[in-house]
Amino acid sequence: MKTDLFLRLKNMSAAVMLAAAATWLTLLPGTGRASEPTKVTIGYQSLWAAGGEVVEVLRHTNIFELNGIEAQYKTFTFGGPLAEAAVAGDIDNVFAADAPVLRAMARLPGSKILQRTHDARFGILVQPDFKGGLADLKGKKLSAPFATTTFPRSVKALEAAGIQHPFQDMTIINQDIAEQTNAMQAKLVDAVCTWDPTMERLLQQKLAKVLWSAPRGENIGMQGFSGKWLQANGNDAAVRFLKAWIMATWWASSHMDQAHQWFAETSRLPMDVLKISTDFDRNLHAPIEDIDSVDLTLTDDDIAGSQGVMDFLYENKLLNTKMDVKPYFDMGPLHQAMAEIKAGKHPDLTAIKVIKQ
Repeated sequence: MKTDLFLRLKNMSAAVMLAAAATWLTLLPGTGRASEPTKVTIGYQSLWAAGGEVVEVLRHTNIFELNGIEAQYKTFTFGGPLAEAAVAGDIDNVFAADAPVLRAMARLPGSKILQRTHDARFGILVQPDFKGGLADLKGKKLSAPFATTTFPRSVKALEAAGIQHPFQDMTIINQDIAEQTNAMQAKLVDAVCTWDPTMERLLQQKLAKVLWSAPRGENIGMQGFSGKWLQANGNDAAVRFLKAWIMATWWASSHMDQAHQWFAETSRLPMDVLKISTDFDRNLHAPIEDIDSVDLTLTDDDIAGSQGVMDFLYENKLLNTKMDVKPYFDMGPLHQAMAEIKAGKHPDLTAIKVIKQ
């Protein structure tokens, strides 16, 4: 009798200890949390292809789910408002060109830029009847969104063409990219600093012609995350997010018509306009055979280019404090994600499916 009671007490004690151990394990980072999806609120630009197509793939397929992520989405017209939303805590990421991303990073303690997202064509377009070259914009009116990277890069092109003091020698107005079509149509400005797909739309409608276009790689999308999100979710979540982005890029490259259709609904632009943007992108211009060939690394040259942009903004009093950009970049999680994908440590690619039309 006493033996039976002892055994029951012993078994009960073991069960209690196991339950306690299980409870303790759920409190450890990366253990119990793994059963629950990582939550993220993503901001992206409704007028910025080809990065928009990648987000649409994530939005309409189960790729995030396969990587243990649950996402919500918010759209913005360009990088400035998106960056402000990140600073306000409305979204977890900053997805834009280098200038707005870095300006937001500087105001978000512990934030890091983790990847390149895509290539973006941009340039200076002028009225169809404009005569001359870049130097002939002296005395003319230029529209540009100041909070973007295309603006300082375009102004540097003007300086290289011989307009030594663009801010004194021209009338430069700060204007949202969504307003540029009307501004050109009404001939309120002589030129716009713009990017795809708005750039291609203006050309197709014969509202403008190209005066100067930057080469591929001059303007690239970057994505960073707030220190709050990174601290709350850890390196594992960042690596899984980056794996999902790589998978979406790979899938999009072979399903571009579908990706264009989804982004056309968001941007309200025709698919042929969007196609020009992805043709310009180094990943999306053709189907990617091997997923481990997708490289979203931001190189030393990319970072040096970003430093030049931020120096320009500071020198022209568009940035209050001189900024050292290098500490804001961290390629560690991306390199880990790429290495794991190369080793086959990723969700089954055949399991990817469309979940939302």
